Amino acid sequence: MTTKTSHSGASIYVCLALASTTLFARHAAAEVTIVQTPKWELYTDGRVGGFASFADGDGYPNISTDAAGNPVSNPFGGGITSNDANFIDDTPKLQQPKLRGFRIRSGFLSNIFAVGARTQIGDTKLTTYIQFWADIESEARRKYVPMPVDVRQGYLKLEGRWGGLLVGRMGTLFSRGAAEIDFLYGHGYGVGFPTAVDSSGTSAGHVGTGVLGPGFAAGMVYVTPSLAGLQLNAGIFDPVIIVGAWERTEYPRPEAELTFDQKFGDSAKLHVFVNGAYQKVYRGGEPDSTNTEAYGAGYGARVEVGPVHLGVAGHYGQGLGLYYALESSEASYDASPAHRLRKSDGYYGQLQFALPKVDLNAGVGISRVIPLSAETRTINGMPVFIPADGAPDANGQRQSLIKYQLGMSAAVVYHFSESLHFDFDYFRASFGWQLGEKQVVNFFNSGLTATW
Repeated sequence: MTTKTSHSGASIYVCLALASTTLFARHAAAEVTIVQTPKWELYTDGRVGGFASFADGDGYPNISTDAAGNPVSNPFGGGITSNDANFIDDTPKLQQPKLRGFRIRSGFLSNIFAVGARTQIGDTKLTTYIQFWADIESEARRKYVPMPVDVRQGYLKLEGRWGGLLVGRMGTLFSRGAAEIDFLYGHGYGVGFPTAVDSSGTSAGHVGTGVLGPGFAAGMVYVTPSLAGLQLNAGIFDPVIIVGAWERTEYPRPEAELTFDQKFGDSAKLHVFVNGAYQKVYRGGEPDSTNTEAYGAGYGARVEVGPVHLGVAGHYGQGLGLYYALESSEASYDASPAHRLRKSDGYYGQLQFALPKVDLNAGVGISRVIPLSAETRTINGMPVFIPADGAPDANGQRQSLIKYQLGMSAAVVYHFSESLHFDFDYFRASFGWQLGEKQVVNFFNSGLTATW
């Protein structure tokens, strides 16, 4: 039987540190100078906030049984599976349980404190930057559990007429454009999809429902100078394994993003992006010939015309999973001895009306996992038949793979000032499995964020 996989906020950590990188004034950190000397400037940026979040809807679908009580179908690979403590067990055992829970939690970004220093070396600007994240809610509602501080980013950046170079730990490039849309036009001051009720950690916004989280990694990235609005970010990152399946690597992971920016007068702008990643992975303790390839491609655009902001994005790849690239879950590989990597895709659209004091945001996105077909593979020199996803096994039991995760969101954000922001947002998460099981959970979130 396939084990259910949960995706908590603590395990995802998918959001980019856009507060320190975006060019949009309302969302950008102001950067407060701490010390200014003739050679160095020491500065800080960050945010602090919290949200009330209420969840109400369906529990995880039950394993279906036949008339004799034997298991027939087992849903796996997605949905909200880590909230057993919040299931309301007042329904007959053969009916799907209900889920209800309330938390005071972190939002799409955690509490953040960052410090940077910059200086000029001839014609080159040197910047160093370290960023700390800290959640506000305890794991599994246990207030005695220590709250760790995560050093999310730490890098140096060189900039000159030749372009730029980043070295250290930073946000990665694949799916960065889609996450930027979610931050800028959707959940930069909100919650969206918390992914789970009992866990701790940042929420997901639309990640898992149309958006892949880019995540953070050690890397080296070169940024070309802008040529008529065209710019390339190309880097290599610390390789990542797929736990439980492909647990050896030999080479760094290349990632790249090509962007194009164009302004039209004083009130309109366009941002187009394409990005991708590639990682070859191997079996632990086996020859190099036993390998496979995980890869992904993302694309999209943002357009702003006065107060109307629209972003669209999509992605496709192999071994990506639902939440972040090269995810270690049943959504990215099967449970057969071959551990075949699954293909998946996602599509996302976000609309915002940015009024002088109020933002009105609405979005929709879907992530899909493509079932694997039956095939015969050679494993350890022997041909092995691997059934298709959803086919009955020798005991007549069928594994029901997650088919899609659909998210619909709406938010109202009121800006008391450039530093204080109030959010109320709603998120409807819908999940469907290959053999017809379904789950729908509604999230109502509201809170405050202070930025500097």
